Amino acid sequence: MISFKKIYQLSFYFVVSLIFLIGGMLQFFLGLSNTVLTLLIVAIMYLTYTLYVIIKHRAVVNIIIFWGLVYVVIIIISGISNKSNFFSIIIYFLFPLLPLGAFLFCYINYKENYLSPKRIFKLLYLISLIQLPILIIQSNFYEELIKFNNSNQHIASFDFLFGSFFLKSDHSLGFFILCVITTMLLNIRKDGKLIKLPVISIIYLSVTVFLTESNISKLFLSILLVLSIVIPLYKRYKMSYILKAVVLLFGTLIVLFVYSLRDQEFVKARLGGDFESQYSLSVSERQYELGTAKRGQILIMAFNNLETKWIGDGPYSYFNILTGEFKRTIHFSQLIWTYFDLGFIGLIVVMGLLISILRYLDIDKGIPFYTVLGVVIVYSFYTTVFSDIAIMFSLMMIFNKKSLNEFDNYPISRLEKKP
Repeated sequence: MISFKKIYQLSFYFVVSLIFLIGGMLQFFLGLSNTVLTLLIVAIMYLTYTLYVIIKHRAVVNIIIFWGLVYVVIIIISGISNKSNFFSIIIYFLFPLLPLGAFLFCYINYKENYLSPKRIFKLLYLISLIQLPILIIQSNFYEELIKFNNSNQHIASFDFLFGSFFLKSDHSLGFFILCVITTMLLNIRKDGKLIKLPVISIIYLSVTVFLTESNISKLFLSILLVLSIVIPLYKRYKMSYILKAVVLLFGTLIVLFVYSLRDQEFVKARLGGDFESQYSLSVSERQYELGTAKRGQILIMAFNNLETKWIGDGPYSYFNILTGEFKRTIHFSQLIWTYFDLGFIGLIVVMGLLISILRYLDIDKGIPFYTVLGVVIVYSFYTTVFSDIAIMFSLMMIFNKKSLNEFDNYPISRLEKKP
């Protein structure tokens, strides 16, 4: 009889293959939808966890589960209050169920050590290495490859750089590689390196990020690389007054340089005009009425013109999943969708779930924790992180509770009892 360990390992490799290797191809060539693939992966995760509970007679109950259940209740309350379509309410459950499923699936490995952290990292590292050649092919052969598109989605050339991930997954691809680079940087000076030639690997993967269309990933990578140089200098030389002055001057020059770019033509082309004029209240109002408001303009409207939403307008009030049409504007994100659909109370719940998940991960308290929290919040402003299986799974697996160097340092009870 096949052991549960073997079942988990097979489930893990199948899930990884769907998320990071063949999911995009199944969408592009066979027309499978993002929702169907995501629901399949989530179903596998919950089925695996259910088998674990039955066989091992143990289940996890903690603050992550609490916030996930509260999330479900808020969806139901908002849906009933706004008389939302029953199907829309059910599908909306994906937002809390996906991160919960990823957590429970990863929890099994934390508890049982079926796959070592180093083995998992090396697999994800190999996946990150193949992204550059795929991106090069996608960027140079768009006209030829787009003819094979059976996804029923319009895929512009800038959306075609998704690597081996799901279609239009530039942010999740960038986030995934950032996680891999961060792990290598944290281990680069330790004995027993994860991989050979880590510096060359970091340079190679940095090129991969800069080839994607995820500008926030490029920004965070730049900051990460600068910090990887400054922090060791700080520790080595105790930051003398001269070095502090140099760092301050360097930082000031970078800020001034970035600020000076606001009037450059390539920036104006990206924004659609001058920064000040594009994000004025009058322009935001006009773009919002036309249904083309950018995320920043939506934020301006929410703060200045729109009535405060406490419980929202109901699941998928912002985007009609039944027709595939936006009821507000064409730009969206986790935070924007949540506010319009579930209101201010929904935003509090989403932040509660996000913070509880990050507290579970192997992230030091203080500045490291708040830095990661800030990064994930920024991604949440640009994409729907709770329905992006690649972001949730890579975050959970790469920064799982057991570290890459000291797998047995944490007692099991720490995960079960931690609030």
